[in-house]
Amino acid sequence: TSQRFTSSGSTELGSSASLALNYLLFDFGGRAARIDTTLAQQRATVSQVADTAQTVALTTITAYNSLSASLGAVTAARATVAFNRSSFDLADAKRRAGVSTPADALQARTSLAQAELTLAQAQGNARTAAGQLAVAIGQPPTTVLTLAPTPSLDTADSLTRDVGTLIADAERLRPDLTTARANRDAALANVRATRSDTRPSVGVSVQDSLGYANSATDSNRATVGLTLSVPLFNGFDRTYRVASARAEADRQTALLEQSRQQAGLDVYTQATALRTAIAVLATARELINSATASADIAQGRFKAGVGTFTDLLNAQSALASARQQLVSADFGVRDAQARLARAVGQIGDAVDSMRARR
Repeated sequence: TSQRFTSSGSTELGSSASLALNYLLFDFGGRAARIDTTLAQQRATVSQVADTAQTVALTTITAYNSLSASLGAVTAARATVAFNRSSFDLADAKRRAGVSTPADALQARTSLAQAELTLAQAQGNARTAAGQLAVAIGQPPTTVLTLAPTPSLDTADSLTRDVGTLIADAERLRPDLTTARANRDAALANVRATRSDTRPSVGVSVQDSLGYANSATDSNRATVGLTLSVPLFNGFDRTYRVASARAEADRQTALLEQSRQQAGLDVYTQATALRTAIAVLATARELINSATASADIAQGRFKAGVGTFTDLLNAQSALASARQQLVSADFGVRDAQARLARAVGQIGDAVDSMRARR
């Protein structure tokens, strides 16, 4: 600062400067509690981002598996069309040779038309699934996609281990549980910070002042002191804020326990679904083998004239159904694997495992 003043008929200039530093020494843990609150809120934010990333990963994997299943359904439908076409050609040849009734040829034509209709529907579903996958990866739905080879399901997935172990992993890995724990920690730290506001605090202050009046006069004064701040009664406002912070901490603790229970249920449900899907896939593989053999035999018997066309129709219908069930069962296992990985919080590990098996 500067001053201008008059003394004995003359004008003099004066200036002064000061520097003060205050530092908190002790506040019953309030400063540490506020730091803990900030760090916990940071952890909650990071884990929320991780949870969103895992949701996006699951959506993309589901879209990929759906497209793979749709393409598998197209392949199965084409195989059914080819088999039914050979049956129609056989029935029509026997009709023209006069060794079969026109009804057999008409039934064969109807069965072939139904197979072609199923193929057209499967191709439409595949185009829709391709558009959904393109959008899931941030591309226009018209983007032409080339799928990587579908990983084999022959190797038992690591997520088929004990459910108790999976639940323990989920409590450690799930981002939403990390968020819930961080929110609870932040609330507990806020209780400590709020409580510290009701207690005294001790600080130290240092001040240095410089003054200059004229060429003959200047000053330099330094002071060091301790400060004690004691909160006075303010109408129970601090008491109410402490009670509110405690209530929020209790609420966040309850939410954490609720999230833990829901996570355990999610893991149990998805693990059960995966085991069921694996059992269904094993049955579907047996079914396709027996249905293929049965259809081949029925077609051979009809060609040899010792079997009826009704038997052939039944066999090829069962084969078409078995093909579609195998595709559905395969998709069911892949989808269940991804959903269990998401429930455990290992969706990234599941992706890496799938990539390693290609």
